[in-house]
Amino acid sequence: MHKQSMLVLVLVCVFMVSVGVEAANVGGEFVGELRILTKEDKPINNAIATLGTKVDIDGDLGDAGNWKLVLDVSLDEALNNFRSNIWDADDTDAAGESITLELDEAYLNLYSVGGEAIDVRLGKQYVDMGVGDGITTFNLTRPVAANYVDELQNTRAVTGVKVDGYPEDFHVEVFLQPRVTPNKTGGRLESVYSKAQQEAMAPMLEAMNKPANVLETGFIIGDIGLDENPPAYDDEGLGLTLKASRLVGDYDLGVIYQRGYGPNPLISGYGIDQEPIDFDTSLGEPIPVMRLRLQQGYLPLQKVGFTVEGTLGDAGIWGELTYNIPKEGFFAEAMASELLPEEYRLTDEKYVTGLVGMDYFFDNGVYVNGQLIRGFPQEVTKSMLNTYLAGDIYQDFLNNRLRLEGRAVYCFGDKGWMLLPEAAYQVNSNTKVIGKLAIPGGDDKSLFRQMEDLTQILIGVSVSF
Repeated sequence: MHKQSMLVLVLVCVFMVSVGVEAANVGGEFVGELRILTKEDKPINNAIATLGTKVDIDGDLGDAGNWKLVLDVSLDEALNNFRSNIWDADDTDAAGESITLELDEAYLNLYSVGGEAIDVRLGKQYVDMGVGDGITTFNLTRPVAANYVDELQNTRAVTGVKVDGYPEDFHVEVFLQPRVTPNKTGGRLESVYSKAQQEAMAPMLEAMNKPANVLETGFIIGDIGLDENPPAYDDEGLGLTLKASRLVGDYDLGVIYQRGYGPNPLISGYGIDQEPIDFDTSLGEPIPVMRLRLQQGYLPLQKVGFTVEGTLGDAGIWGELTYNIPKEGFFAEAMASELLPEEYRLTDEKYVTGLVGMDYFFDNGVYVNGQLIRGFPQEVTKSMLNTYLAGDIYQDFLNNRLRLEGRAVYCFGDKGWMLLPEAAYQVNSNTKVIGKLAIPGGDDKSLFRQMEDLTQILIGVSVSF
């Protein structure tokens, strides 16, 4: 576990002991999955087996509140490596490299603090003050947690303090986030993003090493280094989300202010190391070969906007409108170079994001859901923005034991798309069997098309306890 997660766990346990804990409730879920990456040379041999257990432990603190711990343990390994890396491993550390243990949630709920209509949640928790279905433009408290392409909508819990107050007819929510929780993506997804970034930087590097430019600058770029800069909490402050909402007629209207950091580090500028790493004589005189040093950090962001959700006839509707304010001066002027693709010309220009959505149940039991979204969570500068259409449709059969579902996302900007058909069968009250596909595609240069090698078939079973 990370040090921060351990600290949260210790604080929760100390508080539980100090106030007195009643009998705990233990539940959870066991999951077994097999992912077949259909574009692999040997899809079956390279299929990835996942065995996981999520354990939920919760209990009461008398009238003061309650507490909850969620531990997530998983083992992920390719079938062709399972025996050598797990069963025949030389020692327990070698076998343990395939096993992850994460403190998913750990928090205390305190009710009616000070005898007032104020509730407090302290610890690691999921925080979402937006109204979108599975997505929000107020995403600084919703870092992505995805190992595979079908998990891109999954999020991580964040550590902090959430306060809910109820003055008169309003609901006021405040979340204070002492430290940023970064996005967490698996190696295969990370390689797609890394390759796209390298291809975007290539034209600029080629231009730097053209003979005319080399003769002018007096050096050649031969290597690239990366400096990662941590968030400047002392200068920018801690993460803060504040929302005030109330019911007006049939609609819940909200106003949100959010301050924090984009959960994915971005390249903010670059420089040249002082000492050469070699010398090149291809142009005659020896020319120093230098290392290009990229600067990378977390972009400070502020967001101000509105939310609305309610009903229109028999349909549910919702919407968000957000004004985004990146920190001025975070990106060097060179990051707006015309040698970079437009989506990688990073600036601190302010921009607007938003979404609108609607869902509806037809008389025959078919459920449909559609959202029009301007700006996905990873798009945190104006140049990155795209517009997306996301849809979901399902119907239940066999007395609600079988659900057939189809989800899809389409990007109007780069014309990429993702299809996610799924079937789930409830064997009994505790056991479910699922099967689904994840099929990315689109135009050659679209991000989803670059994920085409991650096309997969998933077969799984979950057992709750």
